[in-house]
Amino acid sequence: MLATMSMSEPLWLRDGQGNPPTLRWAYALEAPLVAMDMGRESGEILAADDCGGLYRINRRGELLKSSKGLRGARAVAWSDTNAAGAVIIGDQKVLRLNGKLEADWSVGLPEPALGVAVAPFGRQTAISLANGGNLVLGEQSEQLSIFETARPLKWIQFLTNKPVLIGAAEYGQVCAHHINGERLWSEKCFASLGEMSAAANGELILVAGFNQGIQSFDGDDGSTRDSYLTEGTVSRVACSYDAERIAAATLEHHLLWLNFSGRLLWSTEVDEEIVRVICDPLGDWLLVGLRSGQILRLEWEGKSS
Repeated sequence: MLATMSMSEPLWLRDGQGNPPTLRWAYALEAPLVAMDMGRESGEILAADDCGGLYRINRRGELLKSSKGLRGARAVAWSDTNAAGAVIIGDQKVLRLNGKLEADWSVGLPEPALGVAVAPFGRQTAISLANGGNLVLGEQSEQLSIFETARPLKWIQFLTNKPVLIGAAEYGQVCAHHINGERLWSEKCFASLGEMSAAANGELILVAGFNQGIQSFDGDDGSTRDSYLTEGTVSRVACSYDAERIAAATLEHHLLWLNFSGRLLWSTEVDEEIVRVICDPLGDWLLVGLRSGQILRLEWEGKSS
């Protein structure tokens, strides 16, 4: 089976509540989806399947580049400018990629890697480890900083407008560090977390709180802000650049589209596991990655408040 672009509209797209989106395109990988990320500036996607396939797809759903043989990929990160990417391979290896999906370098790690992030211009790569250690590496794999957190960070993300790394543990901590390792703030979080997404301007941090819905934190000091209560067990979350639009997915396969205040704009029940949701910077469209290997771009023509 070859990876293909398809316009077959799934039934669940029209069976939901609220203002439904239009299916702009759907792309089928050769095997089930493991992980994906998007460059916010270009809308390009980096995706990995569970048979070793790696795909670079443009914002129109067209395949730009693919490679095979990268078995064991668990997480991917892609820079906003498409300059570089990174992949966690197996437990203790991270591979740095260039725009042609070629390996620039790889690094072996003393502990299992949990999360990986690439800075907006691709100049730094951050890796979080299972022992609570965190590394920030330069373009040639040189160590720029190393720091520890109270709990191992499962999710990490560089901000766009400042040299800051935001992180969240699966339980008990949301934090911010300068890329030199300096801790800016750390906030306890008394809930298990499914995923984290920070507004690119750094003003708001969202975490999927399972039965507690979506929780939010102030990006300046980590203080607790609003909670968005939703039906289901929220495990995935994403937001636009300024968090004017929020997407979420639940363990029960519900897909949710909300505004900044948490008002539900659209929801539906998908017929399979949702691996990842990603908002575009302006909040006009949404990428949905499904376990089967389908990646869909859903688009709203006009914003409703």
